[in-house]
Amino acid sequence: MPATPTVLPDAAAVGVAVAEIVADAIAAAPGRPFLLGCPSGRSLETTYRALAAQVAARRLDLADLLVVLMDEYLVEGSHGLEQVDPTLSHSCIGYGRREIIAPLAAAAARAGVRGPAGLWAPDPSAPEAYDDQIEAAGGLDLFLLASGASDGHIALNQPGTSRTSRTHVVRLGEATRRDNMATFPDLTTLDAVPTHGVTVGISTIVDQSRAVVMVLTGADKATACSRIVAATGYDPQWPSTAFVECTNAQLFADRAAAGDPDKGR
Repeated sequence: MPATPTVLPDAAAVGVAVAEIVADAIAAAPGRPFLLGCPSGRSLETTYRALAAQVAARRLDLADLLVVLMDEYLVEGSHGLEQVDPTLSHSCIGYGRREIIAPLAAAAARAGVRGPAGLWAPDPSAPEAYDDQIEAAGGLDLFLLASGASDGHIALNQPGTSRTSRTHVVRLGEATRRDNMATFPDLTTLDAVPTHGVTVGISTIVDQSRAVVMVLTGADKATACSRIVAATGYDPQWPSTAFVECTNAQLFADRAAAGDPDKGR
């Protein structure tokens, strides 16, 4: 079914709306691990900040919350491809610790409730074990999604990725790497951007999630928004169209990404 976006004035408004969905889902979950799939990067920054505010305001206990990262960059190490140093600013694991876990833990502490249970990331030495780990925990309760601006990558899935793909190691195309130069300002040249990553697959996103929310903000995401809205099924040449095959899928965009300044008023 074609996607119909909820269009809001700006990225801040989108962040607040999506954070409320996440907070409501966590609050309504039974007493078991709550798996929240999370991307790194610009698209969800306002959501993560707004979620921390929700935790503090609602005194939302996060003891069952597991943050499940989508991907990580890889570099050549002594035993083959390895995760980049998590202290680097472009590490997805480092991002998850700094921008997701730490603010949520701090907000929970201020509210006198428990912080997140942990952070998961895929292991490049055994990538498909990540799918098994997620499945054993009951699947992803909610997956937050974003789309690459230039090539429609989702997580680090490149154009041409199979619908049946599970977590895997991938060589990154130039378009994805250039997009990520904008995400991580310390990557000042294309040569500085890692050439490989480990990423959840399309099947991981679609088949292991009970609900998803796609966030598109900024004028550079206008093409992504139009491609996703027009999609009637998964198009491997624009991987973020996987969204339209997801269960309980919601699409949020700001006016700039939606390409119509009159929407959302």
